[in-house]
Amino acid sequence: MDPWYALSEIRKHGTDRTWWRKRFLTLVVSRYFSGLGRPDADPVIETEWDHLIILDACRFDLFKAVYDDNQLPGTLNRRKSVQSGTPGFLAENFGDGTFHDIVYVTGNPYVDTNLPDGTFHAVESVWEDGWDDERQTVLPETMAKRTLDVAERYPDKRIISHFIQPHAPFVGDVRLGQRETFAIREHAMGNEGSVQRHRTPFEMLESGEASHEQVWEAYRSNLEFAWPAVNRLLAELPGLTAVTSDHGNAMGERAWPFPVRVYGHPLGVLIPALTDVPWLTNTNGPRKEITPEPPQSVDTEIDERTTERLQTLGYAE
Repeated sequence: MDPWYALSEIRKHGTDRTWWRKRFLTLVVSRYFSGLGRPDADPVIETEWDHLIILDACRFDLFKAVYDDNQLPGTLNRRKSVQSGTPGFLAENFGDGTFHDIVYVTGNPYVDTNLPDGTFHAVESVWEDGWDDERQTVLPETMAKRTLDVAERYPDKRIISHFIQPHAPFVGDVRLGQRETFAIREHAMGNEGSVQRHRTPFEMLESGEASHEQVWEAYRSNLEFAWPAVNRLLAELPGLTAVTSDHGNAMGERAWPFPVRVYGHPLGVLIPALTDVPWLTNTNGPRKEITPEPPQSVDTEIDERTTERLQTLGYAE
């Protein structure tokens, strides 16, 4: 790192405790977890499934709380994700290989921007053409409908359906935070600098602007918002369907063995709040017969609007 740049950053942010916490998490904690402190994990690509439903940023205890009140068909277990953020989850599961037996249906633009072309047989970019402008997200029912359509068009492929919920923006019955723009999508569309990045609910919790109870209630409501769509997929998809998450969200848990508290889902911080995720499996009839085939041509264009759509989710500055 350029020492003059580091000095200028310290002069600019030196009294900001949040800035120091984030630097410590990036420079110390994440390096510890990438080395000696790395826990065992369960890569999704090494598990059995015909269809995989990913609920973005859904920690296990949140899923279990909603499941206890409104059970889904199937058997619920806990698994350990490989990473604490979507970019790392995608890179560590899919970044070093080709998976031409998979069609990836995604509301999250990182699938398009962070993985090489040809990684999957096909990518269905719902974030691009299935966007809800009013709520600045891809609605769960849109994801369910597109997933069922893709499963019908590709009966001999494994299908991944990557929902945005319960990741912010929180647009369920209990809402929290601003939703004018969706950062990840805008970044992916190339609209850099054209929108303001608003504070996430977890940043509001960190600053004391929102309470733990307020954030948890809105976080849970966002998962409940997706619940009927997940239930529909479990009922209608044939074969073995699994429901999981790429990572969780921290709400002030400590990054043991360090005393620093963690909020949101900083990459590389592999604590249970961020890596303990659900693994629910349900079988409808016989397993699918899967046939790998060369990837279809990619026609998703990463233009100026994509950057803004990434910024709204809170990943891109």
